[in-house]
Amino acid sequence: MDLIQELNLGSTAELMITVLVVFCITQAFKTTSLGNHYLPWIAMFVGVIAGIVAVAATGDSNYVASGVMGLLVGGFTCGLFDGFKGFKQIGGTK
Repeated sequence: MDLIQELNLGSTAELMITVLVVFCITQAFKTTSLGNHYLPWIAMFVGVIAGIVAVAATGDSNYVASGVMGLLVGGFTCGLFDGFKGFKQIGGTK
């Protein structure tokens, strides 16, 4: 998460809100019958939305940077590698 703060993509409050929302929603999706290979993509989508909401909640105006922050948080939360691994398995190669 130091990368996000070094790139100045969001404040600590925005980062914590985004991490909490992404983690909770991703854990909720794990209990559904949806395949786990979709979780990283769902987490990144939720991260973008949560990043934008976090900016609105803190009164900031840097929506694009917070969207990127949310994308990175979603990728970090689920493991970006898992998304590519799942996409590769859907294509038929293992």
